[in-house]
Amino acid sequence: MSALRSATPARRADAQAAIIGAYLKQLRLPAIAREYQTLARDAERQDAGYLGYLQALLEHEIVEREERQLHRRLVQARFPYEKRLEDFDFSAVPSLQKERVLELAHGAFVAAHENVLFLGPSGLGKTHLLLGVGRAACLHGYRVLFRTAATLASELELAQQELRLPKLLAQLRRFDLILVDEVGYLPFSRLAAELLFQFFSDRHERASVGITSNLDFAHWTEVFGHERMTAALLDRLVYRSTILLLEGESYRFRQSLQRQAGRTPQPARRAEKGGAPDSAQEGCAMTADTGPCNGDQQVSVTIATAEEGAGT
Repeated sequence: MSALRSATPARRADAQAAIIGAYLKQLRLPAIAREYQTLARDAERQDAGYLGYLQALLEHEIVEREERQLHRRLVQARFPYEKRLEDFDFSAVPSLQKERVLELAHGAFVAAHENVLFLGPSGLGKTHLLLGVGRAACLHGYRVLFRTAATLASELELAQQELRLPKLLAQLRRFDLILVDEVGYLPFSRLAAELLFQFFSDRHERASVGITSNLDFAHWTEVFGHERMTAALLDRLVYRSTILLLEGESYRFRQSLQRQAGRTPQPARRAEKGGAPDSAQEGCAMTADTGPCNGDQQVSVTIATAEEGAGT
């Protein structure tokens, strides 16, 4: 210490910087280590005082740490591509209530261990909505994982064969929200269906799932096979869930036709004031018992929360 006092100001400053750098490395504060000297000069110039300087240091470290954590969550989510809810073309599905969709972005349903299901034909943006909700959940600090239904089924089957299924389910339980895309596009084997049932049951009222499907509930037995098991699965999924039904013309198909014709995509035509939507009769109810509406009565877009009528 006496040698440090007798050193020249330049050498003393270098020695202090080395000591401070070592302390910050030991405390794992890399952002402060990089910027503390710049922030010290700013604080001196602004006459911020010791407390003002300390506040600036801590704020800088927290902001950078949050950015690193967000990046880590986005990487761990394994989104196939980046989609944001604010980029979704709501004019392509005009009956879809934008406010209700954006409400999901706040993440309250994840905190409440509730589910969200997007049902409808291909080309209307179900995967876009699912990825947008997942990204918003990451922004709010939740751990998210994306899987297609086929990939998830394969992973569960492999874990079963290697006698590590309980370990895999425990690992998946660490995620606050798991997004399962394309349920219904391919039928599952009996084993895969049973393992998916086990996966969804394991998360029931523990953590959230988000699902997209091109099938209404009445046809889920076509992919899961066992009628009684499918009924039990739906009972768990729709309990305390937000269910969004999308119906209309494929946006991708319409965009392709317009591009070939040399036109830019135009928003879907809305109903005239006082009239009904072009292709659907609104107001058809959805329940956990009956699933989406079928037959002569069509649904344009209905958003319902299934809170009642489902058991555990």
